[in-house]
Amino acid sequence: MGEVLHVGALVTTAAGACCVAADRPAARVRELLIAALMLLAMGDIVLGGGRVPAVFWAAALLVAALVAVAPGRARREGARRMRAFDALGAVLMASLLLAAHVPASAGSSHHGTGAMPLVVLTIVGAGAYAVGGAVLFATAHRDGPLVSRLPPLAMGASAVLMAAPLVVG
Repeated sequence: MGEVLHVGALVTTAAGACCVAADRPAARVRELLIAALMLLAMGDIVLGGGRVPAVFWAAALLVAALVAVAPGRARREGARRMRAFDALGAVLMASLLLAAHVPASAGSSHHGTGAMPLVVLTIVGAGAYAVGGAVLFATAHRDGPLVSRLPPLAMGASAVLMAAPLVVG
């Protein structure tokens, strides 16, 4: 069941990345960087069997999130919101990767708590992120093409699909 959910997350991530690439890619380099990195990380985990350690992907995603919110030429308020949303997505993806690859049982670390707090925060974060993606989809660029509005919805769906195995498993 988890594999099916992860493949679904990979498909929605790919759809979001394609939309970012199709929608004026020169103006959205930072967003394209995050989308490509997320797609590579998920592809490695889902299709490649995790050849690259999850902690590496998490670190790379956190660096990409910092790059996304670094000061730059975001002329429109909507562009700033999308950069912030993409940066939060990268942080959430890093958390999802780590939560899926560490033992969650009590007593699994020397502090005795395991990864359960990370798992719970990640599940709550994925739900909130999905709601935020739906709101951005409904409100951002209302008169613009669908390709401009679809990435937040696809990213939110991907986060939920990635978090679902944490709930089920």
